[in-house]
Amino acid sequence: MRTRFLCALLVAAAPAFATPLPEHFFRTDPIVGRTEPTGVYFAHDGRVFVTEKSGVVWVYAHFPTAADPVQPKVFADVSANVHDYWDRGLLGFALDPLFPEQPYVYVQYTFNGGLFDDLPPRWPPAGCPNPTDPNAGCVVSGRISRLTVGEDGTAGEELVLVEDWYQQYPSHSVGTLAFGPGPALYAGGGDGASFTFHDLGQSGNPLWPDQRSPAGAGGSLRAQGLEDAAAYTGDIWLDGTIIRIDPATGAGAPGNPLCCGTATLNASRIIAYGLRNPFRFTIRPYATEVWIGDVGENLWEEINRIPGFDDVTPLVMQNFGWPCFEGRGHHDGFNVPICTRLYQDGGGVTPATPPWYTYSHVGSSDITGLVFYEGNLYPPQYSDSLFFADNSRAVIFNIPYADDNGDFQRDPPPDSQATPFYDGGFATAVQLTTGPGGDVFYANLLAGRISRLSYCDGCTNQAPSAAITLAAGSTVGGPARTIAFTAANSVDPDAGDTLTYDWDLDGDGAFGDASGVTASRYYPDVGGYYVRVRVTDASGARDVQGMGVDVDSGTADVGIAFGDGTDTVFLGAPMTYTLVVTNHGDAVVPG
Repeated sequence: MRTRFLCALLVAAAPAFATPLPEHFFRTDPIVGRTEPTGVYFAHDGRVFVTEKSGVVWVYAHFPTAADPVQPKVFADVSANVHDYWDRGLLGFALDPLFPEQPYVYVQYTFNGGLFDDLPPRWPPAGCPNPTDPNAGCVVSGRISRLTVGEDGTAGEELVLVEDWYQQYPSHSVGTLAFGPGPALYAGGGDGASFTFHDLGQSGNPLWPDQRSPAGAGGSLRAQGLEDAAAYTGDIWLDGTIIRIDPATGAGAPGNPLCCGTATLNASRIIAYGLRNPFRFTIRPYATEVWIGDVGENLWEEINRIPGFDDVTPLVMQNFGWPCFEGRGHHDGFNVPICTRLYQDGGGVTPATPPWYTYSHVGSSDITGLVFYEGNLYPPQYSDSLFFADNSRAVIFNIPYADDNGDFQRDPPPDSQATPFYDGGFATAVQLTTGPGGDVFYANLLAGRISRLSYCDGCTNQAPSAAITLAAGSTVGGPARTIAFTAANSVDPDAGDTLTYDWDLDGDGAFGDASGVTASRYYPDVGGYYVRVRVTDASGARDVQGMGVDVDSGTADVGIAFGDGTDTVFLGAPMTYTLVVTNHGDAVVPG
């Protein structure tokens, strides 16, 4: 069996024949010196966040530049709760869609404890085997938490939204957090099983019994929990699933296939199952499709797709088949009734869906990142293309957009035929994302750096990093008013570049409403506005950032409860109040 990505990469070597970047592409490393970084995230006010596997989140006041490399500060530290070992750690992070105006961020990490409140933290409790043994089998859990950002700009209070994911072995842990339509918060987690044998639960730890697996089984079969009828009246683990939750409560989000009726809490959260280790997924821009990289066992790595949904087309539950399937074939190591049913044509509660794309292992392989390119600085063939990373193989692939049959669905390449875009020791990536200029960025855990892939024909110019935030005295919500904005935190990574600014203040999608580093507009009409600034450098490279503001009617609903005596209620000015009187007694006297 193969070791997993975060441990295997510690000894991974660069391919013997590395693929250089395509012509006119180049790599820079704007952030270095981090300890096992697991992700990079960009806020619209210009701040940059980097997560470390240990549980520390760093914040950079702006994008680091040649003129101002800017020293980071600790933004959040949940390391006291994190089990940082092998594939475990702080692996998921998301900014609230209205951040920083809405002062919340979200984290997903392996929790050093949980699931059984009467027992101490797992590593190392009394009687638990040495945690350096990968087969020790001491159980931990996973958490999704919301952190509230204080006035000092750092994250403080932690509200645990979800605590689950039975994890018996030090791989197949949690992974990605991302906001999607709703807005709802999406998250993934692995099966928590062993990667050294076909784990059907035969090596359970009696101190931490697996009480929710289907039909008395466990291990990898936790990923098929919704194939067990008892899951709809009892409960299951979240192992091997993608969930979609309300970011305020952690409950299943409205629109989920099993929400919000009689199903159990965990069942109502799930939108896809049958996954081995969905460490990284991405939501396609301007769509509701979820694209999942599922780390395989010995034969195949997978890209799986959850179809989009809208007011007409519902969100449909998906079963991607693990452990009954790996790639497109049956898995011989799991000869159990659940798999037998799935092997029948159309069998199972939710019939298995094959992967959108799958590729075979070459040595060690682990799919560890996906992102769609949505910028306009790369050559046209990269528009809406899919980049994905294999950290163990130290390669980043690219799949161009294609729809040869005209069905308005993206066509995959033949299995194992995706084109390497970049490989070698500098191409190890445990996360892919897009950032300033639409460029692809990635976290290189081994090298302790955040890398950027840029394009410039005959030059090394990089696009600037745009920033937008409210100017002093302005508010994000309120009645008709003048709202002022500033782009002063915008920076250019190249020394000596002069920036120009162009604003879309009315939210109609067209720039030209103002120029300069600051801008303002009077907003008389009720509604929401998405304001953007486009920042351009001297070479014509540009970046765009936006934020939402709201104008309300200036009215308020006030409920007044009148008792048997005389109640005096003072209403403040200058709001307009509508008084709705409901008769719950014998008479209502107008006045």
